[in-house]
Amino acid sequence: MAITGTKISQMAELNEVTGNEYIPVVDSTGNNKKVKSGKFAKKDDLPDITHLATQEELSEAITQATQDLLTKTDADGTYATKQSLEELSVDVEQLKLSQSPYAVAGWDPDELAPESVSFFCGIKDILMKYDFYLLDTTDNTRQTTKPVGKLMRNNLLRFADGSFAPTIGITEAQRAECDVELYLDEAHQQKYCDAGAFDAEEFYNEHGMAKLYNSEGAEVRVLRPWETTETKYTIGIARADTVYLLDNVIGESGKAWKGVFTNPVVWDGIDVSKYPLVPTAIGPGPACTVNKKTRNFLYLYKGEGNCQSGKGQDNLCTMFYDQEKTYPRVNDMQQINNMTYARSNNADADASYPFAEGGYHALNTLITELEVLYGTKYLHNANMFGSGISSNDSCANEGNWLVNGGVRYKKNGTETWTYAKWSDQKDIYYNATADRTHFSALINSEYPKEACMESQMAFSFAMETGVPEDTAFEFYGYTYRYVSVPGTDGTASMNVRVYKVMSQTFTAFTSDRTEQSWDVEVNLRMSLYSGVNLAGDIFMYCGGGYEQVGTCLYPTNASLGNPIKFYLQPDQLKWHTEKSSSKTEFGVFDFESQYLMIGEGTNLGDGYALRRLPYAPWKIEKGGSISTGECMYAWDNNYWSTTLNQRVRVACRARGLANNSICSPRTLSAYNAVTFANRTYGGSAQALIE
Repeated sequence: MAITGTKISQMAELNEVTGNEYIPVVDSTGNNKKVKSGKFAKKDDLPDITHLATQEELSEAITQATQDLLTKTDADGTYATKQSLEELSVDVEQLKLSQSPYAVAGWDPDELAPESVSFFCGIKDILMKYDFYLLDTTDNTRQTTKPVGKLMRNNLLRFADGSFAPTIGITEAQRAECDVELYLDEAHQQKYCDAGAFDAEEFYNEHGMAKLYNSEGAEVRVLRPWETTETKYTIGIARADTVYLLDNVIGESGKAWKGVFTNPVVWDGIDVSKYPLVPTAIGPGPACTVNKKTRNFLYLYKGEGNCQSGKGQDNLCTMFYDQEKTYPRVNDMQQINNMTYARSNNADADASYPFAEGGYHALNTLITELEVLYGTKYLHNANMFGSGISSNDSCANEGNWLVNGGVRYKKNGTETWTYAKWSDQKDIYYNATADRTHFSALINSEYPKEACMESQMAFSFAMETGVPEDTAFEFYGYTYRYVSVPGTDGTASMNVRVYKVMSQTFTAFTSDRTEQSWDVEVNLRMSLYSGVNLAGDIFMYCGGGYEQVGTCLYPTNASLGNPIKFYLQPDQLKWHTEKSSSKTEFGVFDFESQYLMIGEGTNLGDGYALRRLPYAPWKIEKGGSISTGECMYAWDNNYWSTTLNQRVRVACRARGLANNSICSPRTLSAYNAVTFANRTYGGSAQALIE
């Protein structure tokens, strides 16, 4: 038999030869066993497959070895039995699996604990094998788009080869400030260059972050080599390979499994071939738009309408509204518009490729890999990644405020701070009639608090300029710091929490209706899960290729027990262009015959999820908490229809809000139809890449 192709690796970590007479085998039920003697499991009796390249060659070798065993006697001189051949078959299946890199973790579905109870790994590095890419949205005529280049994994200001990348957007006026005669000193005695001769990269390489002045001695804005006036770029994070997702499925062993495989196999009786993910770059957080075309990019100027943050209650506080940055698009962002804005990047705006709205399958794959890698569903633990800009965690003192984020305030002229979560109502009243509201509304009316891609780019700047961990630094006029997430590779893969401190003094009232000047400081905790912003601040539509179709049998607000059908289409090329949100009298949507139906259920009522539907965000059993069970809260009361027998596409939104105490990567807001928009709802994007 001719052997071709590349050599495969040794067996999986738990399946490797240990040096004794027998081979330990981990079967897909999670049991670590040693096959006893007399069952043809001795190393010398197993076919040598460590040099094989393909499943076909492997199968051929195994078939030959099995035939050889039919005529071979064991130590007792008896012929091979049916039982011995069956046990050999089990071992052979493991040998096949060892040729395909995989990583799987198992949970006990009857337990509340969020930690996995089993972990098996062919190649552990298969998990979170993601890279950042710069994409050109005008490269849009094929099914895939070719990235402009791969970016550094922990510094998006540069390409992977070390050259500077155009990844921060500026205006032409901002760029032109360096077109004049420039000096290194305010007294304009040390001339740097003539008008029109400034080279941003050359200056940065020679002088770093030094200042420059014009001929009048006024400081000018220095153009940096990572800045661009182009608006065609967007940033995505993607795997460069195809993987098959296993998500929350209970196998023959009774365990609930999660994991990824590089080949379609059967694991614990589960066929994992149905849910492949081809190379797909997803936006690392909620998206903004340029000319109503989706972008994941930091722009250092106020964006178009609905891409700005807000003033606070009664316009008292403007610390977010005043920033010259583009924020995630809200107000008119719902599941259908999310599709429209993303696909407007394509040559054919009705096509679902190469650019499309953010889909649940790609997002779910990334979250699943994180859960498997770290062995827990409680990723948003304050001592791990945290839940972003949220009210999950305490903010009762300075220590809490520094670690968990939140708000602190005091009467102007006094020394003692009072601390609060975003959800708290405290001593500041916004009018003379003694009305008050929670801080998320008081400070910026619940609009986005992080600009688009702000945390990723601030951290990149820290890496670029060598800022140590937990050290304050300035990035485009604001103060930040970062800390590594414990138990991860930290800065190497952007597993960090980024913090931003802002302050303002404004006039409001006290409880006795006295006008008072208040000092307010906020600390934004922005959680980056391998560079992706997965929780808190605002909700994000992520329903591309995934549909929740509810039938209204109980036509009152907040009604429960309405049937829901769930559909998933992993293939982005086959995504629908459906723009209607409902059908009367049990009408059926076209995609229902084209997508995989992955389950049926009902809306159980707002609450935590003890169990979640495989491959979907929907809870199928209530229970648990933010730190147990599925570690997620789901809003699913029926506010999507009050029309009997109407069938409605139910919204799919993830992340949570700043004033929620239940934010997590798997949080689900699904109590509206897909047409519902709000200042607290943003959108997402993805693209097929080559």
